[in-house]
Amino acid sequence: MRHSLLLSFFTILLCKFSYAQSGDPLTLLKEVQAKTLKYDDQRLQFSMVIEAPGRDGKRVQRKTSGQVSIVGEKALLTLNGQKIYLEGNRITTVSEEDEEIVVKRLSGDETQFTPSAILKKYETGSNFQWAGEETVSGGTKIVYIRMKPRGNGDVRDIVLGINMRTKRVYSYQEFGTNDVNTTLKIVQYDVNIGTKQSEVTFSRSKYPDFDYIAPNGM
Repeated sequence: MRHSLLLSFFTILLCKFSYAQSGDPLTLLKEVQAKTLKYDDQRLQFSMVIEAPGRDGKRVQRKTSGQVSIVGEKALLTLNGQKIYLEGNRITTVSEEDEEIVVKRLSGDETQFTPSAILKKYETGSNFQWAGEETVSGGTKIVYIRMKPRGNGDVRDIVLGINMRTKRVYSYQEFGTNDVNTTLKIVQYDVNIGTKQSEVTFSRSKYPDFDYIAPNGM
């Protein structure tokens, strides 16, 4: 999964939403920006489906699931047997199967992936529209917002689903210009459960025998 998708997804997942039928989506995101930092910590379990063009015009799907733990501006993603730590200007991927650690230094716009920074980027770099609503099992109302990023050659648009009963994220869909679509749905969303920042912070001492691949100085 591309880093851009990961970062966008983390940012959206950090947010708590409210909704007014006649409201403006951009105003809503500004409200989200103000509210998101109120949580001490968050933990989300999600399912993900990646759909891509296949042979003979058929679509191919790949399904997986994962978990995100977030404390402040740091996050830990567990996905496909890997642990991915996001901290400041670095992404650290730990593969226990390969006994390998790979560190990537983020540069330029990539460094702006903290919740407040990316929400600010959305405010100035996207078009927003209400994208309908539906009622899912249990009578829960879901409201959708469509975001069209400007200057992003890889992403055509993003559709965010909001659970109106809990006022939290229900789903995240990213539609690529290469006709690859990714859908993430929240299975369980817990907040303020006491997760410590040390639990989402990479420590090389936890993996003393792993190969360590990183840029100089990291």
